[in-house]
Amino acid sequence: MGLPAEVRAVAGLGAGVLVSGAAATLRVAAAVTNGMAGWCEQQVEDRLGIRVDDGVPELRALPGRLPASSVENSCDGRLDHAMRGLLDRANDQTTTGSRHELFAKILDQLVPDEARIISALSDGSSSPLVDVLRRSMGRQPAVAVLENMSLVGRTANLALPHLTPQYVGHLLSLGLVEIGAEDVLMKDDYEILAADMAVLGAIKRASRRAMGARVKRRTLRLSMLGRELWAAVTDGAV
Repeated sequence: MGLPAEVRAVAGLGAGVLVSGAAATLRVAAAVTNGMAGWCEQQVEDRLGIRVDDGVPELRALPGRLPASSVENSCDGRLDHAMRGLLDRANDQTTTGSRHELFAKILDQLVPDEARIISALSDGSSSPLVDVLRRSMGRQPAVAVLENMSLVGRTANLALPHLTPQYVGHLLSLGLVEIGAEDVLMKDDYEILAADMAVLGAIKRASRRAMGARVKRRTLRLSMLGRELWAAVTDGAV
């Protein structure tokens, strides 16, 4: 049975209202979307220097920014300028000036405890030094468990004597000290050093059931550069 004409008319009117409302909503949404898109495009243009035409971005030069090649050339130029400056100074520098600058640079790299080590060795004496090695099977080289432990950590009255191996390693890298062979006249000093807790701990770690640790005895003294540095600072040349 069909619906009365009045009911069909009311239903059609309601549907038209719904369609019209939906269309209006879509138009509002489209307007908002277009507005947001325009705002986004403007932000892109203002902040990134990219112009957007019909949704297609077009790159343009960024204000105040150099091309990559220019930046690379600029960096190379600064390095080249620094090298030229060093070479110009080298041409004008005397032997005394060169030594002064070298020693000043070395002193900048030292900590007070390292200066104490240099001072303790400045009289030409040597200090006992040991390395503790873990023996390897076959022909494999021994593995160092502790290196550059020296009695100078005590005799120089260091503030941090447990860092003696690190201090000695740094001084070695700077060429201020050198390591020599074992001094058999320092037997008692080697025994004192062997009783140090750090050395005892390293011997324990390096020992195995089948074989014990190897303790390599050597000596520590100032190198020629170290002696020259000490002479310069004591003469007031640096």
